[in-house]
Amino acid sequence: MLPAKLPAQHKRATAFISNLKATNTRQEIPDDVGNGLYLIVQPRPSGSMSWAVRTKLDGKAIKITLGRYDEEGSSQRIDRPSTKQVLNITQARDLAKRVKADVGRNHDPRQSKTDKLSLDYWLDEFVKTARSAGFKGRPVKASTADEYQRIIETDIKPNWKHVADIRDLDDRDIKKLIDKLAPGARRNAFAVLSTFFRWKSVKRVIGRNVIELADAPPKPQSRDRVLSHDEIKAVWNAATSCGYPFGPIVKLLLLTGQRRDEIANLKWSELSEELDTITFEGSRTKNGRAHIVPLPKMATAIIKALPRIAISNDKMSDYLFTTFATKPFSGFSNGKIALDKHCDPTLPDWHLHDLRRTCATELAKLGIKQEVTESILNHKSGKVSGVAAIYNRHEYHDEKRDALKVWADRLRTIVIDRPRPKLVASA
Repeated sequence: MLPAKLPAQHKRATAFISNLKATNTRQEIPDDVGNGLYLIVQPRPSGSMSWAVRTKLDGKAIKITLGRYDEEGSSQRIDRPSTKQVLNITQARDLAKRVKADVGRNHDPRQSKTDKLSLDYWLDEFVKTARSAGFKGRPVKASTADEYQRIIETDIKPNWKHVADIRDLDDRDIKKLIDKLAPGARRNAFAVLSTFFRWKSVKRVIGRNVIELADAPPKPQSRDRVLSHDEIKAVWNAATSCGYPFGPIVKLLLLTGQRRDEIANLKWSELSEELDTITFEGSRTKNGRAHIVPLPKMATAIIKALPRIAISNDKMSDYLFTTFATKPFSGFSNGKIALDKHCDPTLPDWHLHDLRRTCATELAKLGIKQEVTESILNHKSGKVSGVAAIYNRHEYHDEKRDALKVWADRLRTIVIDRPRPKLVASA
């Protein structure tokens, strides 16, 4: 009588299988190696043999067919389960080991090869992992994960649409992608790809760290662009013509000096009942510090005029600026293109971040103390630093409110069209 399990030694296992006879019933013969591998022998008259792994995914028992049995095996690379491939005993054991490792990482090996090896699949898994487990033992900040997703959707996926198999990527693809991007976006994209390719799960799939051979893009020159009063007026009027959601975002950026994503991702729940104060939790700010922004009446009026977007008949979106109700606005590239169409064509090149720098510069012109301006920007790196920063816990709330009111008054005089005085003819 044949033993109940496949022998561990390769030659003995091969001889064992060659002596198997099909019966009137289906047979499942476990592997003695203890890897969850089974040889499935179909009943007569077929008597065909195939490999399968039995394991558990999310607590549920599953069976994964690896391929058909063949004594010689396949001469092709074996990456994942497929009913169309043939495997000898060694190949089946190796694949069974990889399948169980995938299941241990909560990846379902039964997904199609295209999904499992596609760039889109792994980029999506990267963002999910960043939000859930992270790469250093804890999830990354929500704002960082949002930035990962924005860079992936805006800069990486559109430029790598040709990548059907993630294993085909090399350092030349990285260089081509970086060269296509604007100077300011290159380092951000490279930083995301560095984390992505150093992620153990991706390294296991590709078999190497692709980013190691790629050259990091040089640091772009610091911008010092500040909009003149005529340019401020042109941008403000263009924002009015542009409309919701991008127009009001631009106006609030100029009025408050806050970062782009902090305003674009703004929630109604982050506003006071009077709509005159924004309270950002630490997870929403770049430096991880909670931040309070008092709003001048001009900003409150803009917010009061915004539409409320419904998710369903009985549920409203929490986002002030949204096109899909369940997600915040993210179409900055198209928004900027639409805005520029309404601007004076002679207006020199400018970026949204220039509005933050312009606000800070105008506050300085108005005589606002630097420490108050930096508190407004949530960017404490100037006069209040070192030991002083440790002991100075004053948040300058009243000073910030007064400063932003003064700036709003000045902005109003800049953007409002005033009638020109009539010339009186001399007698």
